[in-house]
Amino acid sequence: MISIVNENGFIIENKLIFGAQEANSNFINLAISLGEDMRYQKLDYTLVDYPGEYDIKGCMIQCFLGNGDKLSYLINLDGQRIALLQTPDVLESSTELSSAQTFLYTDDVVANKMEQLELDGEKIKLG
Repeated sequence: MISIVNENGFIIENKLIFGAQEANSNFINLAISLGEDMRYQKLDYTLVDYPGEYDIKGCMIQCFLGNGDKLSYLINLDGQRIALLQTPDVLESSTELSSAQTFLYTDDVVANKMEQLELDGEKIKLG
């Protein structure tokens, strides 16, 4: 079971934070929605806010763009594969997400899609 603490956002395994009101330099910040395609200023914190693959502090993160510019993630952390899902459409567009061992989700529509696809693994609703 993974560790999740709800404190100004969801802190996952004490390494990542999702949904924070303000960025936190102690964690890898996972954005809720799509960010700028070009960032010209240097940030004082680590932020993932654009689709792609990232290797940050030993954590492999794949970021996927879903409906409404919402971001979903596949995180490989300490041998665990964690999917963080905001929209169900990303489950149809990427087969990689279904390989997760743990599914974190923000909306019951995502839970319904996971059930329809018969995905195995632990499922945890954030919120």
